[in-house]
Amino acid sequence: MANVLKSSALSDAIAKMYLNEQLANVHFEFKVNDEIEKVPANKGVLAALSPVFHKMFYGSLTEKGDVAITDADADGFKEFLRLFYMSEVTLTMENMEIVVRLADKYDVLEHVNACATILKTQLTPDNMCWSYQLAVNLKNEEMIEFCEDQIVKSPKEVFASDSFKRCDKSTLKRILELSLICAEVNVFDACLTWAKHACEKNDLDAAQAVNLRTQLGDCLKLIRFGAMTNDEFFKRYVSLKELFTSEEFEDITLTLLLKEHKPKIFNRNPRCYTWDASDVLQCWRKTKHGGSKKYIKTSEITSFSSNNHVLLGKIRTTFAKGHLSKLIGTKIEVTITERKDLAFESTVLPKVLFEYTSLFDSKVAELVVILPQLILIKPQRMYEVRLEVQSPDGCWYYSDCQPMGEMEDGTKIQFHRNPNLDYDNLSNGWISCLYFNKVLD
Repeated sequence: MANVLKSSALSDAIAKMYLNEQLANVHFEFKVNDEIEKVPANKGVLAALSPVFHKMFYGSLTEKGDVAITDADADGFKEFLRLFYMSEVTLTMENMEIVVRLADKYDVLEHVNACATILKTQLTPDNMCWSYQLAVNLKNEEMIEFCEDQIVKSPKEVFASDSFKRCDKSTLKRILELSLICAEVNVFDACLTWAKHACEKNDLDAAQAVNLRTQLGDCLKLIRFGAMTNDEFFKRYVSLKELFTSEEFEDITLTLLLKEHKPKIFNRNPRCYTWDASDVLQCWRKTKHGGSKKYIKTSEITSFSSNNHVLLGKIRTTFAKGHLSKLIGTKIEVTITERKDLAFESTVLPKVLFEYTSLFDSKVAELVVILPQLILIKPQRMYEVRLEVQSPDGCWYYSDCQPMGEMEDGTKIQFHRNPNLDYDNLSNGWISCLYFNKVLD
């Protein structure tokens, strides 16, 4: 029987090679104040973990001599090299950015993912924008979505952070495209703070509104001035006249004063919508005769798209009356997801927009779910509503649904069959009605 001998000698030996001048066979060069600083390393160690380094040192276009680095400083690169030599590496928020960026550049994927996991546990409103900017640069979709969700929920805290003031313009633009849960005047004030900091960084007079506009650029058009009150806008306009062109000022003024005005430049819709019960568009799925009964034991999905922007605020599902007694006390789960296009075969997982769980206690054969936050339904995107009933006896409901519902304002809700399902979710489904609000032009 063979005996297994565990030894830490190899890892200890590699650790001793870190920045060891005597054992190095390559140097990375950094130009500092017209002088060259050299950082020692080992080709074999780097190439073993990084395909980029392997190609650099042993590929057909092998680097000759030392390697000049121009996109990082020497101290940051030394921190990055620890990933190759040390069994444990301590990363702080101060060195995380450079380490993650270099790990991505040199295709050390394991470390990029590990850094993203660490970041999630250390994220606060103070460093959220910095982490969001890093996630975007790395194209880390999971991290991007996580940061966006946090920014949407706590915009005021994020706006007050130093990392927001220091984020680049492309990150500011992405933040302004989010459905932030705050008053638009807070968004405008935050943008002014960002622009003033940008002016100071570029040695411009932040007291001059024209300089603030230069720094904001196209981001200015993402501010929803029409969602502000007259007082909120005009009190700020007094000292910021040069921030706007005459055409922009006219567009904002008419939007604020005339409800029927259709803005040409700025969006008038609030980022966080409220439900207007007096102006509801109803999209009924079931046919007028009610449809035939259908049995389902676990769950069903309703897939739909819209030709216009509308706000989904309520869902109704109708069960067969004879089955009502068996549903009482049963757990009902509702999940709404969004796909970025109308294709079901996309490898990108749908984004979860809403989740709801409750015990069914209705005295009527229906379930009405009122969404706590309205969902903006965008054209050319697929939305899916999954309903699950945790009942051992399953459930009966009405089928024979219509493939499309057209509402009074011309909005058409098209229902789709998902080819990945083993049943026809176009003509069958629990959803009896979807309730929408209009979105102003």
